[in-house]
Amino acid sequence: MKFIVTGGRGFIGSHFVERALKEGHFVTDIDKLGYASHEKLPWDDHPRYKLIKEDISEIKHLSSCDVLVNFAAESHVDNSINDTNPFIKSNILGVHNLLELVRGKPSYERPLFFHISTDEVYGDILEGEFVETDKLTPSNPYAATKAAAEMLVLAYNRTYGIDYIITRSSNNYGERQYEEKLIPKCLSSVKNNKKIPIHGDGSYVRDWLHVKDNVDGIFTIIENGIKNEIY
Repeated sequence: MKFIVTGGRGFIGSHFVERALKEGHFVTDIDKLGYASHEKLPWDDHPRYKLIKEDISEIKHLSSCDVLVNFAAESHVDNSINDTNPFIKSNILGVHNLLELVRGKPSYERPLFFHISTDEVYGDILEGEFVETDKLTPSNPYAATKAAAEMLVLAYNRTYGIDYIITRSSNNYGERQYEEKLIPKCLSSVKNNKKIPIHGDGSYVRDWLHVKDNVDGIFTIIENGIKNEIY
């Protein structure tokens, strides 16, 4: 299978690329190599791996592939509160550009558009749990840009017939995660004998998902040929 992976030098994307190569797939990785990207990875010289250093909001061409998996995004909530512009460019304009490039292909050459979203699009919940059909009520700029991207994906499916999958995983953790995220930040603080930063009054509850379990779920969807669903 041929994959185009955006953001494959980032945290979750790199784990997807690693598994795809191990399973014998071909991967074209589009990554602008931002501050949280990995400049070097063990598979850089792999014969089935190709890196294109470009911004998804500016790229002009997509090569032929079976599935486009869009991991590329600005993702740190605190950063989105300080400066929304990078989030608008990557998470909304970037997704729009990718969808336009897919739309420009003949219908028989269009890949499945697999969009990696977040449970942040639902907003806050005091008890219970969300389901896929719940209303999206994002409560910060990052979540708002991810919700907007989802609306674009759904609209392009309805208007242009582009097949999609959207996944809204909870907080991921695992190897190669950038230190600004909570778990690596806590580990670094403990290691360096520093105080662990606490948001709010410390009463918040979060669900955590290991990055490899997330990738397992993504591959399960792809391998079962599922289209036009949200998980």
